[in-house]
Amino acid sequence: MSELIFLSHIHEEAELAKLVQDAIENEFSGFVSVFVSSDGKTIPAGSNLLKRIEDGLFKCIGAIYLISPVSVKRNWINFELGAVWIRNSMSVGGGGKEIPTIPFCHSGITPKELPMPLLNLNAIEANNAGYLELAFKSIQTAVGGKGKLKTDFDLLAQKIITFEAKYTFGNNLVKLFQIIKFDKIKTGEVISKCKMMKKGEMGKILLEKVKQELIEKIIFFETGVFKGFLKVNVLGGGTILTPQGAIMASNIEVCLARDLILDFEDLLIEKIKSND
Repeated sequence: MSELIFLSHIHEEAELAKLVQDAIENEFSGFVSVFVSSDGKTIPAGSNLLKRIEDGLFKCIGAIYLISPVSVKRNWINFELGAVWIRNSMSVGGGGKEIPTIPFCHSGITPKELPMPLLNLNAIEANNAGYLELAFKSIQTAVGGKGKLKTDFDLLAQKIITFEAKYTFGNNLVKLFQIIKFDKIKTGEVISKCKMMKKGEMGKILLEKVKQELIEKIIFFETGVFKGFLKVNVLGGGTILTPQGAIMASNIEVCLARDLILDFEDLLIEKIKSND
């Protein structure tokens, strides 16, 4: 019977959870299974979700927590962490084995930035091959294994870096195009123009009569996740009439890095809906 590793994650990070699950199960084939609530097989359709999670937390011999700037704020992660933390304290206090509890930091958060009590754990940077190997060795020790690990940790780290880019830059780029209400046709036109530009150039999108509220949302991207990749130029302002009365609006020029758009061309085409 295989030992169980509990992998805690939020649904937005299911792709990364599957990546880590596959890597662990391939490394410890037949000896370790990984509990991932979103994989479609750990918790079959019709099962009691909470009961299955409780069973996983009770039976696991180790736990991994996928921690990002988003997931660290979710109560569910803290609930699952607390359950394993208490089990570990009882096990060690009773002379039993330690249950390794490892936060995998990714997508913009580092171990030193973790809040208490996560800060007390031996967290790793998930996109670092050396740290990944240490985490896998902790799992190996927990299952009583020995010997050289077969996983290509450089390749695994690169796959995680690719996920991080998509999760942070790619998904936020989709959100930006959705905020400015670009459908598939307009998005396709932007992509086509970028393909005719030189590497390193900025693509320009002209938006007319943009409300101040929307301008502030776009500027949030400019000063945040897309700093250095996005610039907003306000070309002029005026008053427009709406059913709610006269409001201030401006024409703006949104300059986006050509390389950023083309890096996530497939994701934009996939996620941006047609304006039917």
